[in-house]
Amino acid sequence: MTFNALKLNVSVNKTPLLNDISVEFQAGSLTGIIGPNGAGKSTLLRVLAGLQETQSGDVLLESTPIGNISKKLLAQKISYLPQSTECHWPLTVERVVSLGRFPHQTGAYLSSDDIKAVDDACDKADIAHLIGRPINQLSGGEKARVMLARTLATQADIILADEPIASLDPQHQLEIMTLLQSLARAGKTVILVLHELHYAIRYCDKLILLNKGLKVCDGESSSVLSTQNLQNIYAINSISGLHQNTPWVLPWASLDKK
Repeated sequence: MTFNALKLNVSVNKTPLLNDISVEFQAGSLTGIIGPNGAGKSTLLRVLAGLQETQSGDVLLESTPIGNISKKLLAQKISYLPQSTECHWPLTVERVVSLGRFPHQTGAYLSSDDIKAVDDACDKADIAHLIGRPINQLSGGEKARVMLARTLATQADIILADEPIASLDPQHQLEIMTLLQSLARAGKTVILVLHELHYAIRYCDKLILLNKGLKVCDGESSSVLSTQNLQNIYAINSISGLHQNTPWVLPWASLDKK
């Protein structure tokens, strides 16, 4: 399945958020969108999900602009996980996860396939032990995993996730990144916004580096997270190396700004 963005331009109140952004995504690949605060990462993800209007440019799914695809079909093909984990209603965990099946439902009740998809998503996100509990009584990290399970329950070909590990403990960060990588290896197109550069270089096949609404570069993770890019874009020094033939990078010190 091809999924591409062509010459995206987004402005809000005459402030440019994305400037002539073109990117290509591959099925079977895990892509990370990185950059400093305000770079345009979340805006790009919302455009890819069909939730943010553009002044110009197109997002193409199998060569068809997503604006020409029915909302129902698009929701079956693309699953989107926003940053916020807020849920103001005391819905049970399984009810929240089951909302991910809404694009597939044809009646008022879940089908056997829907129930299987919900159970599978709960297992993958490690929240089966939370079933029956109201989501508004969970911790921030638990809520984040419930929302991820809702995203996975859709079983979409394309998964978009905005900082999916930001509020998780190290164990669950590792498990979720491994899970998302395995979904990509199984043929899905997985696209993440990440601030955790050490996970970006370890797990992502490709990185897109944004800064002030511009695409600085994209390509293999180790080349995008070069010492020069970290200094020029993030204003940091870093240390890096290889462990078990896998590259790693660690932000080490902020550069003096003059």
